[in-house]
Amino acid sequence: MSKNKYGVTIKAIEYCLPKTYEDNDMLSIENPEWRMKDIFNKTGINKRWISDENETSVDLAYVAAKKVIDKFDAEKIDTLLYVTQSPEYFLPSSSCILQDRLSLSTNIKAFDINLGCSGYIYGLSMASAYIESGLSENVLLVCSDTYTKYISPDDRTNRPIFSDAASATLVSKSISKNVGYFSFGTDGSGFDKLIVKEGATKSNFKISGVRPTLHMNGAEVFMFTMSAIPDNVEKVLFKSTNKINEIDYFFFHQASKIVLENLSRKLELPQEKVYSCIEEIGNTVSSSIPIALKMASNSMLLKNNNKLLLSGFGVGLSWGSCIVEWDNLL
Repeated sequence: MSKNKYGVTIKAIEYCLPKTYEDNDMLSIENPEWRMKDIFNKTGINKRWISDENETSVDLAYVAAKKVIDKFDAEKIDTLLYVTQSPEYFLPSSSCILQDRLSLSTNIKAFDINLGCSGYIYGLSMASAYIESGLSENVLLVCSDTYTKYISPDDRTNRPIFSDAASATLVSKSISKNVGYFSFGTDGSGFDKLIVKEGATKSNFKISGVRPTLHMNGAEVFMFTMSAIPDNVEKVLFKSTNKINEIDYFFFHQASKIVLENLSRKLELPQEKVYSCIEEIGNTVSSSIPIALKMASNSMLLKNNNKLLLSGFGVGLSWGSCIVEWDNLL
């Protein structure tokens, strides 16, 4: 797939959900004025996973990453990429904290990537670039977010959608060239369509005393997705010289039922080729694609050499797609 000297493959994927969840029945009891049936028909989500008050994104990340490390020699991991928008601290980088908690080598490269729903694709491209350039051999790509900590209890837009979760993907050098071609996009003019305004330097947090809260213009984010993502999918297909009917499965960011259905309609995709696990998992931000991949693998849906198209999109506004040839996981 790639013309570079080193091939790249995904060797392992694991994930972690918090122990606590809430379903639509629980939300309906707490908010009887919410029309949960109508909300479910749009989101397709019945259950969301909620981190405990003192449980952080690094706590979830540690559990997911430890599952990968338990299958692989941790001494061989030379790069740690940590995708999050809910870090433990403004500084230091959460990747440094995670490196120590995992007892990874101090000779490792480790840094954070501040991206949301497109973060897995960007992280996968960086892992691939490090390996293809010869700078790395085994990259641990960890995605973890606790968006629910930014969501007000009475937020009818965001609370029925977002879940907390972490995922860990081991990306390794291989004779197989299973990860590649990528296509990306950014439109910062839409930065305020999905935003936490409070808490950082822009809001003068020293005196504001305002709790950081997630704000989303759902209609604008939906319109952006329908405009940008079909074109981005076509671009990555063109780069990879694949036709759309040659793709075995499509793994879009698990945003909502209405987003997945409309992307499928615009791209004229058969329903059975578009994977969805959103009903019992919710929107897990940067972890949604790797969780979907792992669940599909666990259910024996994916076969060796299946050709997959992955596409992430959202906060930023930021998006990216890539082609993956599936290899059986550790």
